[in-house]
Amino acid sequence: MKLRIAKGCIVIMPVIGTLGLFIFTFVGKIIYGWGLFVIMLLLSGIINQLFFRCPHCGKSIPANATLNQKYCPLCGADLGLIDSPFSYYSKCKKNKNGQYQAYTTVGYLAFIVGTAIVLFIVVALLGFDSVFKGTGRILILAALALGFLIGMMCRCIVGSAAKLDKEHLYYSKIPGRWKCYDISDIKEQAKLHKPFYHVVRGYVMMTNQGVVTIPVATYKGGKEFLQKLTEYINEPMVDIMPEMVASKRSEEGKKAEVEYRAYKDSIKEKGEN
Repeated sequence: MKLRIAKGCIVIMPVIGTLGLFIFTFVGKIIYGWGLFVIMLLLSGIINQLFFRCPHCGKSIPANATLNQKYCPLCGADLGLIDSPFSYYSKCKKNKNGQYQAYTTVGYLAFIVGTAIVLFIVVALLGFDSVFKGTGRILILAALALGFLIGMMCRCIVGSAAKLDKEHLYYSKIPGRWKCYDISDIKEQAKLHKPFYHVVRGYVMMTNQGVVTIPVATYKGGKEFLQKLTEYINEPMVDIMPEMVASKRSEEGKKAEVEYRAYKDSIKEKGEN
């Protein structure tokens, strides 16, 4: 099976399963919906394991790297796939004020999917006619609250957001909490501690607030974001693959982590001296 066909099956099958679950729930056949949903997920996983493999190293490409994957996360080889116009990781855009904004969509998607699944269960237990009455209303609110909690947890675990203008870099790991870094400070620190690109963590820089890493590779449009950032701090542009989802277990990822730790240790040593 060709990679592009395998990729299409892996993406489309869970969508079909979700739509089937939705349709069967509202016609009163929830058991058939769940059956279709589970079967589609299993088939998607089987195809991912058996057929979505790198043609260069022959290893299976992780399922979480399937939709927007262009390069092998294990050996770094180009898979020959056409770029997807959609990224389930993040997006990057430039607003009317010239500020670059990069943000993840993981939390939003987790909220939608989590809430939908719980709502299907509520409808299956109470029936569609009773779901908007009495206890049904309370359970709907509980489903929304649970979906919101799942979305927030996913956003905190794998999400991030960044903003950039000529004077400041902003970064947020926890929703609503932004850290501001002066571009002039990063530029000054770069004279002593050269920034570098980490294939797992992102672009690593030293600031007066400590080391900061911006995961530009997870942003759709991250290359443009990094191009501007390196331009503002007078550093050479790094050769990266923004669509690449690097694996921490890959040899490249392990080497980058060693380099990252050496970078932090060298900063500590200079501080002690």
